[in-house]
This record gives sequence, C-alpha cells and structure tokens, in this order.
Amino acid sequence: MSMKIVKMETSSFWKGEAGVKGLVEDQARTFRVQLYLKNGQVKDYSCTCAEGNSYRGICAHGEALFAYYKEYQKETLMPPVHTSSQAHAMIREYTNRAVADILGEQETGVRLIPVLSLEGSQVRMECKIGKSRFYTLRDLGAFCGAVETGAFVSYGRELAFHHQKTAFEPESRRLLSLIITLGEKQKAVRELTLGRMDRDRFFEALPETEEGQMIEMRLPGNAKGLFRVVREDPILSIHAGKYGRDGIRVRLEGILERTEQTQAIQAAFKGERHLYIVAGRYIYQCSERFLQAAGIFLEQIRREREQEVMVAERDIPLFSQRVLKALETFGKIRQEGVDLDAYSTEPLRAEFFFEGGSDGALYMEPCLSYGEYRFHPVEDEELSRTVCRDVPGEFKISQVISKYFKCKDSQDGRLVIRKDEEGLYRLLNEGMEEFKALGEVYLAENMKNWRILPPLKIRASVQSVSGWLELTVDPGEFAAGELAKILTAYSQKKKYYRLKSGQFLRLEEGGIYTITRLAGELGISKKELEKGKMRLPAYRALYLDHILKEEPGVAFYRDQLFKAVVRGIKSVEDSEEPVPERLKDVLREYQKTGYRWLKMLDHCGFGGILADDMGLGKTLQVIALLEDAYEQGEHFPTLVVCPASLVYNWEHEIRRFAPDRKVWSIAGNGADREERIQALKNDPSACEIAVTSYDLLKRDISFYEGIEFRFQIIDEAQYIKNAATQSARAVKALRVRSRFALTGTPVENRLGELWSIFDYVMPGFLFGPGVFRREYEIPIVKEGDRETLERLKRLIDPFVLRRVKKDVLKELPDKVEQVVYSHLEGKQRTLYAAKALELKKELESGGCADGGGKLQILSGLMRLRQICCDPRLCLKDYRAGSAKLETCVDLIRRGVEGEHKILVFSQFASMLELIGERLEKEKIACYKLTGAVSKEERLRLVSLFSKDTVPVFLISLKAGGTGLNLTAADIVIHYDPWWNVAAQNQATDRAHRIGQEKQVTVYRLITQNTVEENILKLQETKRELADQVVTGEGISLAKLTKEDLLGCIGEMSGDGIG
Repeated sequence: MSMKIVKMETSSFWKGEAGVKGLVEDQARTFRVQLYLKNGQVKDYSCTCAEGNSYRGICAHGEALFAYYKEYQKETLMPPVHTSSQAHAMIREYTNRAVADILGEQETGVRLIPVLSLEGSQVRMECKIGKSRFYTLRDLGAFCGAVETGAFVSYGRELAFHHQKTAFEPESRRLLSLIITLGEKQKAVRELTLGRMDRDRFFEALPETEEGQMIEMRLPGNAKGLFRVVREDPILSIHAGKYGRDGIRVRLEGILERTEQTQAIQAAFKGERHLYIVAGRYIYQCSERFLQAAGIFLEQIRREREQEVMVAERDIPLFSQRVLKALETFGKIRQEGVDLDAYSTEPLRAEFFFEGGSDGALYMEPCLSYGEYRFHPVEDEELSRTVCRDVPGEFKISQVISKYFKCKDSQDGRLVIRKDEEGLYRLLNEGMEEFKALGEVYLAENMKNWRILPPLKIRASVQSVSGWLELTVDPGEFAAGELAKILTAYSQKKKYYRLKSGQFLRLEEGGIYTITRLAGELGISKKELEKGKMRLPAYRALYLDHILKEEPGVAFYRDQLFKAVVRGIKSVEDSEEPVPERLKDVLREYQKTGYRWLKMLDHCGFGGILADDMGLGKTLQVIALLEDAYEQGEHFPTLVVCPASLVYNWEHEIRRFAPDRKVWSIAGNGADREERIQALKNDPSACEIAVTSYDLLKRDISFYEGIEFRFQIIDEAQYIKNAATQSARAVKALRVRSRFALTGTPVENRLGELWSIFDYVMPGFLFGPGVFRREYEIPIVKEGDRETLERLKRLIDPFVLRRVKKDVLKELPDKVEQVVYSHLEGKQRTLYAAKALELKKELESGGCADGGGKLQILSGLMRLRQICCDPRLCLKDYRAGSAKLETCVDLIRRGVEGEHKILVFSQFASMLELIGERLEKEKIACYKLTGAVSKEERLRLVSLFSKDTVPVFLISLKAGGTGLNLTAADIVIHYDPWWNVAAQNQATDRAHRIGQEKQVTVYRLITQNTVEENILKLQETKRELADQVVTGEGISLAKLTKEDLLGCIGEMSGDGIG
C-alpha cells in the first residue's frame, strides 16, 4: 500500500537551511517525521518508525516526506498567474448568456410579422415585432446584435425582453434566422433588400397562420393589403384579336380564377427558382416550369402600360409557334377575329445523302425543307421572308454537320471526308445515329460495305507441354496476316482497324480486342500471331486464364494440366497441404498459408516474392519450405543470400527451427570461404543449406561455378533493386531450380526496382528493362495511367504474397505514431536561416543544372539537416545548444522514469555519440550500435538489451534497419527523418513485431519550419505509388526535381523560421 502525507509544516533557519515536519500515513499507521535540510539536501532526520535512526540512513517515510516537500517547493517557485482580460471577458459573456438563457425560458410568445414593399424591380422587407401590440423594427442591424448577445431591449410599455431565440414563437424562428443572415452586417436600416435567392428563402420562412401563410404588402402606387400565399401555377388569361389592316393584338387580361372571373395582375417578381404573381388577394408562388414557359412573356408584356403587344402579319406564324405555343399549358388564349391555326408553319425536314468516292473519300450532301421550299443548310443563308424558319432546329443540324465534316470538295462543293480514316470511323461509329435522329439518311450503293462490323468470336486453346504453355488462336474468317496487322493497329492505340473490304473492326471490344490486347501485353510478335501458335512460359498461366476466360468474345479451351496449374495457384488459401511435423505447432495460420504458397509455386516451377510486412516471420516460412524439401529426400543444396549482418542470424534460426538440417555459414576470410565452397562442389550432400552475404557472393562468384542449387533465397531483396550492380548480377548468375525473394519493401523509390527483383525470381517475367519502362513505368508513374497499373497488378499478383500486421496479427498491440516538433532558437536558428538562404539562392540561380551541381545541392540539404539535429555535426567550434537534442533527452528521461525501454535511431553515427554523451551526464545507461560494430558484438548487444535493465539503445538507421528483434523496447524515437520512410518503418518494426506484448509508441522528431518538415510532406506525396503497386514508401534522391528541392528548402529567410 502506498504512503500518504497527512500534514506538513516548514520553517526556515539560516540561509539555505530549513526544517520540515510531517505526518506520514503507512498501512493504517501514522508516523511523525522531522527533516533538517541544508542546500536542498537532507543532513539529518528522525522518524517514529522502527527504522527511524539517522545513523542507519533515511527511512522510507523520510524519503516520502522529502519527495513531497520538493514537489511543494517547485510549485511555490512557479510564477503567479494573472487572468487575462480576454479570459475575464469570456467569463462575463458566458455568465450573461447563461442568465439570459434562464430569463429567455420565462419569456416566450414573441412574434415577427414581415411587410413586403414592391417598388419597380426592387423587393424590400421590413418587420414588426410584438405579442399583442406590434412595433416596427427601426434598426434591423441593432436587432440582430441583440439576438446574438441575448441583450435586454425595451420597445415600449408592452414589449421588453431578453432577445433569446427561445423567446420567439417557433413559427417565427425561420424568419428570424433569415433576418439575422441578411441584417447582421447592416447598420441602422429599417428595410432589407431581398435579392432573387433571398426571395425564395423569405417565402419558405413565412410563418403559418390559421388562414395559411399571410403576408402584408405595399404595392406600387402605395396600395396596401393582406395577401394569402398560394403555391400553385395560375391560369393566364390571354386575348388575341385582329388589329389594324393585317396584324393582331395580344393582351394579357390577368389571372383566370376558378370562378372563371379574371383578376388583373398587380405585380410580378422573380426569385431564383420561382416566379411570384400578385393578383386579387393572392400571391401565386409559381413552379420552375411556369417560370421557364411564361417568365419572358410576362416580363416583356408588363412593360407596356396596357399590357399588350402588336404583331405584324409576317411575324404572326413565328409568334404563334414560339411564344403562344409555349404558353398553352399555363394559359387560356381567347381568339377574336383571328384564326391562329391558319398561321401554322411547315415543319423543318432534313435529308442527308451519303456517297463513297472512287478515291476512298466519303461525300455528304444535306438538304433542308419547309414544305415545297428546299435549301442547303450551310450555303443558302438568305431565304425568302415568307418562310417561317425553325432556327433552333437548323442550328442543331449545322452543329452536327460541323462536328463530322470539316472540308468541302473543291469541284462540286460537297461536304467530304478524305484521307481521314479516324474521322470516317467516328462518323460511322457515332455520327450516323446523330444524323438519323435529325432526319432521313440515304446511302449510295457503293457504301453498303462502309460499316462497323459486330464483335467477332475467336476460338483459342491452351495446353501445358513440357513446362511451357502452347496457345493456339483460330481467327475464323480472318487471314493470319490480317491478324498481325490488327495487332499493329492495337499497339498504336487505335480504336479500329479497317479491313480491305472497307469495313471497320472495332478494337475496343470482342474476341479480336481480347486477342490483340493479350498479344500486346505479353509481347507476342506479329510472326507468332500469323502462325496462330504461340509458346509462352508457364508462369503466364493465371494471366492467360483471366484474360481469355473473363473477357468477352473468346471461345476458350484448356487442357487438364493447365486447369490444374491454375487451380493450384488460386486455391492456396483453402489448401490442406500438411506442414512439416516439427513446425506444425510453431507456425501461425498465415505462416502456414505462406509455406503452402511457396511450395505451390515451387511445384509449378515458378519463383515468387514473399513481401510480408516486417516482423511477420518471412524467415520461418522459408525454413518450413526447406525443412519439407529435405525431409522428402532432396539432395541438392540451398543457398541463402542476405545482408552481412544477418548471416549468423539465419544460421541461428535454421538451427533453432530445423536442427536436423546441415547448415553452413560461408563467411570469414577468403581461404575459408573457398574451402567450404569447394567442399560443397565436391560433395553437394555435405551441406543442405549454405548462407552467405551479397558482398561475399559477388567476390566468390567464380568459386560457385558448376554447383547446382535446389533453392536460392535472397533476403532483404531490395539489395538488388538496381539491376546494374554487381550484387544483382551475382545472384542472377547461379544455376538454380527455384528462386524466391524476401522483402518487406519490393518498391522503395522506383517501379524499376520491382523489375530487377522479378528479373532474379523469373527472368523475362516482366519483359526487358526497356519494354517494362516504356509499357509500365512511364505510363504509371508519369502519366498516372490507372488501367496500366491494374494490368501490372494482375500480372504480378499470383507471384507476390504480402500480408500486413493489422490483417493477420490481431493480437499484436497497437502502434501509436506521433510527430514531436522542436523550434529553433537563438544561434542555432540564425545559423540555419543563413545556410538555407545561401542554398536557396544557389538553387534558384541554376545551381543543379548538371550532376555535380545537384550533388552540391544535396550536400547542402544534408548540412541543413545536420544543423537541425545539432550544429556540432558540421561545425566543430559550435558551443550553443540544440533544441532537438533537448526534446529528445526530455522524451528519454520521461520514458526511463516510466520504466520503458527505448530505441533511438539516427542516420548520423556522430549524432548518436552526442546523444550518448548527454545521456551519460543524465546518468542514463545506454548501448550503441553502428555499422562499425562486428556481427558477433551486434548479436551480443541485442541479447543483453533484451535481458538487462539498460533502458536505451542508440542505433544507426542503416545498422539497425534489418535483422534485429528488439521487442523488449516499447518506445521508438526517430531522431532525424530520412528521405526513405521505408527504412524508418523497418527500424520501427524491430520493436513492433511478433513477440511484442506492449503498445509501441513511435516518436518522429521534426524541427518546425525547416527542411525536415518539408521532407515529411514530400514523403507523403511520393509514397502513394508504391502502396498502389505492392508496398514500400520512399523518395529517390536521384529523381528529385528542382521544384522538389526548392520545396524542401521552403522559405528560408531569417524571418521564415517560426
């Protein structure tokens, strides 16, 4: 049970001396304790407990009182706090509002009554307020302010209240909201002007009464009245009569009521969506359809004082067709002395005549007509004024003609498409239907074959023969040579192919599309396509099956062997293949699936990439595969290639999980390695599993000549991401039956890295490097082509197995990530600003125009990052402090106090030295691991950290990014951000992996408003591609543009920091 300080008294003696008396409660007993302090330390003490003799050392009660006293002293030394004026204002306003709310609950029943005024095109609103007696609001701006603050306002003897919204009747609150919206920025105004949108909102907010929605209005001419709002379309009463010698007069008589009485229209105005008409004692809120049909008519005719218009004889047909026809739905037209039907016009008719020319051109001649009058739509611009023209109809026809015909024949003026196959295809594919919708289409006899063929069915079959796939394609009615030309058209991204007959074949659908697409994506040559038989690697099985089976237009036959291969790949999840007996209780379910996936690929003769998240046990899954193979009597050896730091770790893991296997580490000096390799060559059964490093393999590659390996496993396969390196060439040079790659990040920076790993796993699978770059990398990365991205995923999916922790390790604790910011101050801030400004000027002046200049810029960025970490990294004479170092030490100190174990990563080994020196001053023990530490010492330090009480492990990012299991730690600190966030994640997963039982907290230390913060932003923009393809996050320094570099530097003037 913990101790409790019941009472404490203090007294001061001489300078630096003090006395402390207290009562300490411990397990239901109270002890009296006295302390004598000098210069903050206990010089003497006494306690009434059994251990309370000063010569035996201070007892636990004395320690508890002393600790309590120190906390008390800390608090008393803190400066007093004075409440700011803003805080006082907040308290006052919240208090006033709370009081007003209480009063507002008692004040209810206030109503708002609006009054509309119509003057010309203006619509204005004023408002009355009250309960039984109503007062005009003379200052709407002040009213809005009172409602916002809940102020008390008196309007007269019968109305004074706190302006809470609850004080208003519910029916008035929507109107209140509208008034506040429109009036809050107004000053001393009695009326608010309602715009078109506000008018619709006003009528929606009108309060309901027993008689419906009523509104008081002042109409032009000062007429006043109370009007009821009716949400319906009125019937317009229109009179059309003979006028003068040969014209007509059209007069708006008003609104026709249900009683057949006509009411004159007193006013009309538009909202955003509605038209409002005032007639009799009603305001009609008309629909959008009414506004569309009658809005123009009402607007124009009401400009005339008599509300009438005159129409001359020659314009009567158009007026009747265009205007009066539109009003028929919403109006009753009374005819007197005139028959409008007699003025009906001839409808527009269109004919289009198409003819093929001997030179392959297509001619078209349009003809429009109104009754007997025929004309060319483009050439005959001046028609007789006796013709009543359908202008919208003619315009639509001319638009369609211009869309498909750009030229005229120089001899006869006919519209023509000549030497433009794409234009011709577009016309046949889309245009003909548009012309048919406009009129009659006539085709000359020589155009019967000018059409687009329906999708054709293609027959295809696949057989498995001696580890290859034989694909046979029967093009049906097409000659084999024609199929090759179709492939050329498809590769040129054409939408069609024109046959010799003149017919078009659509390349975006059907069996031809499927076969040409397949040939293009798998690199099948024209010659192979012409022969009709193609030989493909067996690893194309699943891709072939998907394309030919799922896509339309292909009758697809597959032999039993082919079906078995496809079924095996697809059914790994459901497989019941037994795992090695020794490991059946060790492997988790997802690891068993991984083992079965590896075994299935090996059985089919394929390789693959096991790309599980870091910490999911990729090594163990491979050991299970090897254990099974050698249990079954395999005689050929396996070679494991890994980073040098993991060689002994692999040997240890194999001996642990497969103790019967004969395993050698091919390491040490050159003579020892040569001797072991020679022994393996002489007797392949002497060793079942050999382990070496990438560096040693490329040195010893000549010694391996003549050895055939059953399996080759490369761990941390990103080591061969550059296909041109000696390491990549070395791993690809060996004679191997099955190859597998292990990596948590198959794509770190560039898509080409994925090609290099697959070139090792299954050479040729992703074609040559040039083809891959042209067909996949450029379209995906530079053009953002989603279709190509999906195609690549479909290709690689069967051969890449990736699981992430959150999906398979439900029991793994959470990983909490947090960015902790530091702020540069003083000399460090000034130094950073000067260096940043210098670098930015150099870059803006063209400082990275060539390779050497770019290296210089990157070196400058490195210098800026070092200044963020601690200027001592690049300036020996620097003596001022480092904001980030203080932040880091504070985090470590708090972590140690909380009994946590902590990993601190930095890419700068010299920074780890500085952190270590500082921790020594803080009396915090730590281990340190850099690239200079030997492999044996590295394993010893990891083992010690997992067992002892040393709380901190300082690790360089590259030395600790792979092959370490440090689940004893539950706090990870990344001291400085690296361009490649995947490397940081690998380091984090040294702690967040199988075996971790605590929540892992990850702190990323960032110096605010510096290159570090901009690196963080750049990482986010560059990581998306890798996530989409497989995984991995990173930035390629070689690919950084000038804009990227400028973005990293940011605003670097002295004032730009902070």
